[in-house]
Amino acid sequence: MGITSKVKQSIILAADGQIQSLVAGSAANITKCNIMSIYAQASAADAEIKIYNEIGDAKTAAKLIYHGKFGSAANETIEFNLPGAGIYADTGMYADVTNCDFFYIIGTF
Repeated sequence: MGITSKVKQSIILAADGQIQSLVAGSAANITKCNIMSIYAQASAADAEIKIYNEIGDAKTAAKLIYHGKFGSAANETIEFNLPGAGIYADTGMYADVTNCDFFYIIGTF
């Protein structure tokens, strides 16, 4: 009997949007997740990623669960590894990305 992992990768985002995964070949919003790692590549200096625990693009400050800044030039890649069980989102995850070519998360969902 093999081991089944609950750790998965989200769909890659190249702009602001809802963080999703593939379910039976279709994109679906991830509603509950422990974010373990965040990967991204800068398209210009001062890249940043904000993740909100919400569905939609309201970007309510009280719902901000992650804000990472990186990059002094284009094409820098970054991996943010989060300690312990990571950051928990229980509603959904909306990403606001600035100066990023791409971004995705690794987590349990």
